[in-house]
Amino acid sequence: MDSRPTLESIISEWVAKLAVNSGVELNAKTQSIFASIWRDGLRDLPLEVLESAFQKTLKECAYWPVKVADIRRHVCKAKEVATADAAERAWQRVLEIRRLDWSPDIPGPFHRALAGMSERVRQAARAAGVFREFTKPEFENGALHTWAKKKFIESFHRWEELEQSKFLLPEGETKKLLTGFAETKALPWTKPIEAPQLPAEERLRIADELAAEAKRVLGLRQPAGTYQVEDTTERREELQRQAEIIKTRYAQPTEDRP
Repeated sequence: MDSRPTLESIISEWVAKLAVNSGVELNAKTQSIFASIWRDGLRDLPLEVLESAFQKTLKECAYWPVKVADIRRHVCKAKEVATADAAERAWQRVLEIRRLDWSPDIPGPFHRALAGMSERVRQAARAAGVFREFTKPEFENGALHTWAKKKFIESFHRWEELEQSKFLLPEGETKKLLTGFAETKALPWTKPIEAPQLPAEERLRIADELAAEAKRVLGLRQPAGTYQVEDTTERREELQRQAEIIKTRYAQPTEDRP
């Protein structure tokens, strides 16, 4: 016979325990009603998480009735702590990818590194605008390590809430808009199809051809020979004549010049 605990057995046990802890005695009907309410409100929690939440409630809750929210509060608190730690770890990983792999000119390593991250992390990075060039004033004013980090953490925390909210929305325009927006935001991060790599010998051959062509083009642009001035008697006489004209003309007073 399987003696492993079930949702029903755990809840029945803890309804009685928490009632006794608060000094309340429940009849079978009342206990059954509380057990039914707790099953509806707590069935989404793993059994080990539920057990831990009941243990916390026993230590901190001295009143009756104990509501579903009183039990879930401990789960939410533990979740917040775990999410905050996960968000910080994810931020450090995103910074590492930015430092080591991100380059607008060489996108291959960046896309490969990013493909290993969850959509939640990629969405938070998009919301924060991490992968872009920051000007020196922006960087000095904390655009990356303060403001981008703040947006990243906020988006990381909102992810689960938004995912759960999609299931609560009725079919209609709002749900379609949210779904379409999420799909659109995901498009820039689609890993591009990389061109097939040529064999090493073929790449070397192409490189040699490009180098030879570059040398040929440079050879067409050789500078002309040095310009030589020929010194002749006629040239000297012409220069002497021009000098006499300039001397005569500019030696006259300004008002006498033609």
